[in-house]
This record gives sequence, structure tokens and C-alpha cells, in this order.
Amino acid sequence: MARNFKMKKRSSRRKMPAKEVAGYPIVLTASRAEISQYGGDPFRAFLCTFPEMLSRRALNGYLFENDPTDGPVRFAPYGLRKVEAILANEFGDQNVIVSHPDSLSQVIGKNTRLLCISTMDPIGLAYVSTTYNSLIGFGGESLNAAEFKNLLNDPAIRGHDPKIMVGGAGVWQIRDAGLQDELHVNVLFHGEGEEDLVPVVRAMLNNKPVERYYNASQPDKNQVPLIKHAATYGSVEITRGCGRGCAFCSPTNRRKHSFPLEHIMKEVKVNVDGGSKSIFTVTEDMFLYKSHPKFIPNTPEVVKLYKTIASYPGVEHILLSHASLAPIIHDPHLLEELTPILLEKSYWTPEGGYKQRFVTAEVGIETGSVRLMNKHMQGKALPFSVDRWPELVCQGIGLMNDHDWWPLCTIMTGQPDETEEDVKATLDLIDDLRAQNAKMFYTPVLFIPLEDAMLGKAKRSNLESLTEMQWMVLTKCWKNNIDFWQPEKAWLYYPMFFLSHWFYARWKHGKKATKPMMHLSGFQEDSLALSLLKKLDLSREIMKEKASTTIDILRRR
Repeated sequence: MARNFKMKKRSSRRKMPAKEVAGYPIVLTASRAEISQYGGDPFRAFLCTFPEMLSRRALNGYLFENDPTDGPVRFAPYGLRKVEAILANEFGDQNVIVSHPDSLSQVIGKNTRLLCISTMDPIGLAYVSTTYNSLIGFGGESLNAAEFKNLLNDPAIRGHDPKIMVGGAGVWQIRDAGLQDELHVNVLFHGEGEEDLVPVVRAMLNNKPVERYYNASQPDKNQVPLIKHAATYGSVEITRGCGRGCAFCSPTNRRKHSFPLEHIMKEVKVNVDGGSKSIFTVTEDMFLYKSHPKFIPNTPEVVKLYKTIASYPGVEHILLSHASLAPIIHDPHLLEELTPILLEKSYWTPEGGYKQRFVTAEVGIETGSVRLMNKHMQGKALPFSVDRWPELVCQGIGLMNDHDWWPLCTIMTGQPDETEEDVKATLDLIDDLRAQNAKMFYTPVLFIPLEDAMLGKAKRSNLESLTEMQWMVLTKCWKNNIDFWQPEKAWLYYPMFFLSHWFYARWKHGKKATKPMMHLSGFQEDSLALSLLKKLDLSREIMKEKASTTIDILRRR
């Protein structure tokens, strides 16, 4: 799994100090890919998971600090803001600073003892990075990985050599890739920080031994501190954990906790006072805020939460993270009451280039296989039976569409012990959604074992191991995306996929990708052209095999 991760010189807009600075004792930061605001659009950040050569061109204007300063960064990832609050409350505001990576030379100096870095995807091994870097196959490592490398190569870090602690959801990648020593990282801090972060930091500052890979204990959620400064996108945590127990996911295995409305609104105020015009509600499932037992939604409390946020002066947009389908099927009034509030505050409007104003959130569909759902995701359909999963998905997406919700939906293939029957069930579900003209963005991904998940030790999926049917899951999803989101550009995309397959992908991924890629190129399943192309592909394979046999015979002579 180890990647080529050699440190190298780079050009940048980093400011070098005219004279040496004293520096802050504790400096917090993240890579430019993870600390940037992306014009207020959190979904634009997904491009950082694509190969650097492609994503840097699209995002370069967003990667530099918009308001460079010698002091704290204006907006920072929400997790980093929590770390800032924990450490500032213990060691003093004057000793802790969150800096943009371009300003590290202004804040790291002779007094700097510890550099804390937050990361979600430092090596490019997460779901989307793994899927699309391997699928595209050229353009280098992901932008996330490239920028993390650039951060650790910063002259201020190299020159002053503070101790380095890396935390966040992606620390397992550094450990599993065997790069902790090469990256000069003293401690990888895994887990929530409210309970153990201060003792670990104090030990590091006092040169006492700390486990190189530190697994933090679960904190008392009632002791979670408020952030002190604005977070990217105006992020505010409304729940933590999920409790549904999906085997491939780690947050779903933690008991859900809903934060009090008063706590949430204090953080809304911090964000608005800090200049944010949007509030991004961070949660594993927005519909389960203060839910009743057995995952029954508490509609009045959910509506009250979003109505209170929407009415706060200065909040122009409300952005949503994750949601599930079962709660809105159980109580359709939830969408009826929420939609007017959220539609008015939507970021996704015709003024932004979209067809119409709509609401969106990330929804996990994952599979159409009832067998896999029963085995790995039995709690995902609660309070309903998971045996109805395909029906529930179509019903839930239909309800969302009826209320102008166009969700981003993840679909996973390559799951452990996934059979052709399981894949066929997923393809059938994708066809059913298309047949009902589902308004959604499909995000197909490969299975990746994540830290803390019950399937954390399972085998990684990769393109080489995919069958033709699993390839079809990827291509059907993307064809549906083109046909719904940009049908006017199909004339451009279809020939592009056709040519890219025959001149590159066919060589890169093999013949099992041919039929799926031709589907993505606009060919019908039973078309004569596709039949001829498959025969041509088979003829090439036979000729190649015969040529190889002939060469072997001649060599023996």
C-alpha cells in the first residue's frame, strides 16, 4: 500500500519573514486542499480527490489564502477549530494559533514546540481518491496527497523542526502506508480529542514518551467545548455518531449524541461574527437530531433546529451534510415542514448555474442487494425492515424529489463477498431509479476498509479485481449523471469516453471494461454497433493470443 512519497522542492506564494519570528508554542494547520473554502461550496472540495494534474487546474484559484495575514486564519476546518478550543482552554489563547499553510513562516519560530496537523485524506487512500485516481489512471497522485506532502515540506517546519502530531480521520493512511518516520511525524492521534488530547500534548511538550499511534478514548459529549473562531463553510456540529451499525463505516458504530440547541446557536454566532454567510450542519444524519428510540424521527425538534438557524441574522445559506431515507418515509411531514425553510436558504440556485433552486444532502444507498444489507447494514433501514431496501430507496428518493431535494447518493461496489447476484440487484436498483426519473447525483465508489469499522480488516477493492458487472455499476451511475445534470453536453462526453477507452483505458483496465465503457459512451445494450465492437475486441484478443503463441514457438526453435 505504500506510495512514492518523496519530499521535493516546490514553488508557492508562501511569504518568508524579513527576520526570524519568535513563533507560537502550539501551531495548528491543515494542507491547502483541506483548509480552503472553495468559494463556499463544500462539494467542490471533492475535486481534491482527483489526480493532481487535473484537479489543480480546476481548483488552483481556491487554494491560496484569500485574505493573507500574519495572524490566525479566518476560516479553518471544523475539527481543527475544536482542537484549537481544547488546547486554548488549557494552555491559553496566546499560546495557540491556527494558521493557513501559506503563513507558517509568520507563526513558526524558535518558540514553537508543537505543530498539530488535521487531515482527512493525506495519502489519497479514502473512498473517492482510491476510486477515481485508479479509474482515471494518469495525472499523478490526488491533490489531497500532493498538498499534504507540500505542507510537510514547508521551509518553516524544516527549519525549526517542531514536534509534529497529525490527527483526523485519515491518520490510518499514514500508518498503513508505513510513512510515519519518512514524514517525520512523532504522533498519529486517532479518535476524538476532548478526553485525551490535552494529556498527550502536555506529554509531548514535556518530552515524555507518547504512543506513536495513539487511540483516544470516547469523551463525555456533554463536555465538548464551543469553537472560538469561524469554521470553513460555517460548520456547526448538530449530532455526533450514528448508531445504525453499518459494518463499513466508523461513525455509525458510535452512539448518537444530539447537541443542545443553545450550544449549536452559540457556534452559529461564532461563525457569523467571523464573517461566514453560510451555516453547514455537520451530522451523520440530519433527520435523527434528538430522535426517539428505534430511530424514529423527532420532527418538531428537527424543524425547530433549522428554523432557528435560518432566522439568525446574517445566515444567507444553510448547507447540509448527511441524511438518510428511512426517517422521511416514516414521517413525510418532516420534508413538508423543512423544505420551505431550507429551499429559501439554498446555495444551489439558478444564479449559481443550476436548473432550479433545490436542496441537497449526501445519502448512502450503497447497494441494491438485500443479502448484503442484511449482512453488513441491517440498521440502515430502521425503523423499517431492511428486506424492503430497494423499495425504500426508490420511495425515499421519490419523496425527496417531490419536495425539490436532489441528493448526492453513494453506491459502493467491491464489498467483501459481493456476488454477481448482489451486483445485479444494485444494477436493477440503478435502472429502477432511472425509470422513475430520479433527480440525484450518483457517486459510485469502491469498497475501502476504514479504521474502526467492523470491516476494517477486510480486503481493499480495486479496479483490477472488478468484474464486468461491477464496472457497469460505475459507468451506469455516471451515464445517469450526464443525462440528468448535463444532457446538453452528452455530444461531447460520449465521444470522449469512447476514444479514451480504445486509446487508453482498454489498455489500462482490460477488456472487462469495454462493454461498461461503451454504455457510458451512449451505446445501447442491444445495439449492432456495440455487438460489432465486442466482436472486434474478441478478435483482437484471439490475434494477440495467437501472436504470443507463435513467438513462443519461434523462440523454442
